[in-house]
Parts: sequence; structure tokens; C-alpha cells
Amino acid sequence: MTDPILVADIGGTNARFAIAVSDGGRISIRDAQIFRAEDFETIRDAADAYLESVAEQPKQGCFAAAGPIIDDEVDFTNSHWTLRPSDIAPPLNLDRFLIVNDFFGLAAGVAHLPDDDFVAVKEGSPKPDAPQLVIGPGTGLGQALIVPTGAGQKIVATEGGHVSFAPRTDEEFEIKKFIAREHPRVSVERLLSGRGLVNIHRALCAIEGAQRVSLQANEITAAAISGEYPIAVKAVDMFCSVLGSVAGDAVLATGARGGAVLGGGILPKIRDVFLKSTFVDRFSEKGRMSDYVGAVPVRMIVSDGAALYGAAAALESVE
Repeated sequence: MTDPILVADIGGTNARFAIAVSDGGRISIRDAQIFRAEDFETIRDAADAYLESVAEQPKQGCFAAAGPIIDDEVDFTNSHWTLRPSDIAPPLNLDRFLIVNDFFGLAAGVAHLPDDDFVAVKEGSPKPDAPQLVIGPGTGLGQALIVPTGAGQKIVATEGGHVSFAPRTDEEFEIKKFIAREHPRVSVERLLSGRGLVNIHRALCAIEGAQRVSLQANEITAAAISGEYPIAVKAVDMFCSVLGSVAGDAVLATGARGGAVLGGGILPKIRDVFLKSTFVDRFSEKGRMSDYVGAVPVRMIVSDGAALYGAAAALESVE
């Protein structure tokens, strides 16, 4: 059994910390806690608060962060936090410390999750030697690939959430025009994220000439689930449809015929609505390439903490 590892999944809104241990290659997670980014000036402050609440003082750690790692540093797109090893390892007395992209961590954690942490979205016939796509909306739109190798697998984190949005329907064209008033380049993340859901809702209110009710993303999803607010229902349905198109396009672009795994913080909260949506149709409808994508199975992670498993696995893989 390895010594305890301090692991974290740090997004633009929340940071989840936990203690991980590995026994014979099997990773277990305990003492998980969630901290809001707005409540702490720095990531170190949040980590200090977590360690004060647990009995262990780990000597190694790995944080999965929601953003590109440039020169061993992460400046969060959707948060005031910055993550640097020099700000974390010495103050926390960590002998080993690693930063990985959050979707790198999520992808690395897929192999360590039990079967009941997934729900089937679409059946298919995966190609065993092909990559798997890991994609999902949360504070942003994360994307990574699990690539089979002779020695196991390699995780490749991407910034696929920032590719340009390609509308499919007349209404989606109108929504793109609405968002382009504020953001001349409309990436898919402008629609497929918490803020993106708000953008879709705002645009639909304007397009339909309805009085806008100012709602946050969690309020929009709650209103859609209850059915009490028709435009919220429509916004969430469009969100799911656009995600289907984007995920299917990502399979085409990467050759990820080994399967697609949906993660992120939003989908589990709208699970029933999502599973009844047109996601699968939009995922598979690719014209002359529909058979190529149609064979790809899709699963959704419905548990919290997959990136925590992945952070521990990432540290274990580093010599």
C-alpha cells in the first residue's frame, strides 16, 4: 500500500480535496470535501483548510486543474485562482507534487471506477485498439483522449472545448448570432458549460420575445426538471442536442471509436432529462459518416470524484 496522497479536482467554481491510497494497483478515496473557490483567496488556503480537517499529513500530492498547463502553471479561465507547484508543495511539506489537467485526471480515473459509477447512454461496438473520448460540460467544456498503447494507455488532454461552434438548425444560428454580440468568436464552450447554458437561455428569451427571467445555470436545470418554465426546458434540451453534435464531431476528429465517456458536473444533475433528449440522434447523425460514429458506445459517469482517482493514478505513473 502506498503512502497517502493528497488529491484535488479544481474547477472554476469548486475544489474537491481527498486522501487517496493505492493497494496493489487498486485506488481508494476517502475524506472527500468540497470547497468553493470564492471562499478562499488562493488554492493553498483551501488546501490548508482541508488538511486541518483530516488526521493525515500526506507527503505527496496531485491536483487535477480545469485549464491548460503552461510552463507548469495553470491560470484558471473561470476563476481568480492560479496554481503553481511552488505555492503548494513547500508550504504543505509535500515531497512530490504534480499538476494534471482536470480532464486528464478524469480520463485517467475511468479505468478505476466501478461499473455502477456509469450509466449507458448509447450501445455500440467499440474498437479495442482505438482511442476513447472523454468529454463533458461543467464550468467549462473539458475533453481528453484515452489512447491504447502496448504498455497500457496514454492520456492526452486537449482544449477541444474551444473549437468554433457550428450551428445545425436555424434556431442555433440565431443563438450563435446572439452570443456573437458579446463574443465575436463563438466557441462550443460558450454554449456547453454552466455559463453556456445561461447564454442559451438568454438567447432563447430574446429570440422568442419572452420576458427574461434571470436564472443561474442550476436554476435553469431545476426549472427544466420540474417543467415549470418552458424556456428553461427548451434551453436544456438544446444544450443536450448541441452536446451530441459536438461529441460526435470530436469522435470524427480524433478517431475515438473505442467509445465516448461523458463527464463534468452538469450531466449527472440532469440525468433523466438528458437520457430522454436528442443527444444520441445528434451524436450519430453525421451524413455519410453516420455509420462510423453510430457504432461508438457512449457512457456517462454519474458519480463524483472520478478525477480524484485519476490524480492518484497519474502520480503513481510518474517515476
